[in-house]
Amino acid sequence: MTRMFAHHQALISGCISFAVILLGWQLAVDLGLVQVFFTSTPVRVAVAFWQEFRSGEIAANVGVSLYELFCGLALACVAGIGLGALASWSRTIEHVLEPFIWFTYACPIIAFYPLFIAWLGLGAPTIIAIAFLSALTPLYANTLSGIKTADQELMRAARSFGARRRDLFLKVALPGSVPIVVAGLRLAVGRGLTGVIAGELFGAAAGLGYSIAFYGQKLKTTEMMVSLVLVVIVGVILTQLLSLCEAATDSWRTGPGR
Repeated sequence: MTRMFAHHQALISGCISFAVILLGWQLAVDLGLVQVFFTSTPVRVAVAFWQEFRSGEIAANVGVSLYELFCGLALACVAGIGLGALASWSRTIEHVLEPFIWFTYACPIIAFYPLFIAWLGLGAPTIIAIAFLSALTPLYANTLSGIKTADQELMRAARSFGARRRDLFLKVALPGSVPIVVAGLRLAVGRGLTGVIAGELFGAAAGLGYSIAFYGQKLKTTEMMVSLVLVVIVGVILTQLLSLCEAATDSWRTGPGR
């Protein structure tokens, strides 16, 4: 029993803390400390969740949001990893790209929402563009950092066997950067999901962000909380899956840092 708890300590501790939060939430409403109109209750949210699940509303909204998120992430992976690799190869390219990349990181992308609407119209194209720009910087920065910080012992070993600069880049530095790139993808998922939900709040006909805005405007707190909980669940599942991928791609490393 003790060995099982030690092996799954993080999962068990997380479930316990989550259960305590739900219990405290329910008790706060039942004891009259918080008005049910403002927060609903876990029981009411669970009932509403089941009703929306049976009606197909949850599947439709989650499907739309995931489609927009994955499209934005796919574009960000192609552009971010590609540009990061190019920047690591050439200092000139890095200097040319740096102002634009850090501009997208420093500025709130949602501020350009009216401009995206003028260019792309309302709906999925604008939301995908926001998700793409939101997720771009972590992928670019981690790819650049991962290649630049390649294992120097491996680089020296490859040089001793006559590897050229191109060989070092393609066969040592680029493969060695994969764990850091996956870590960047994990960060990009969080930023991309934020972009999707923010975009759907303002101009969409479906999706979790649209559902939050729709029920919020109608003051239906319980139904709105269902969508909020789904956003959290989607974010946690995706980031945890990528954490597992990150650990798997990093398992070959050795040394004191492991």
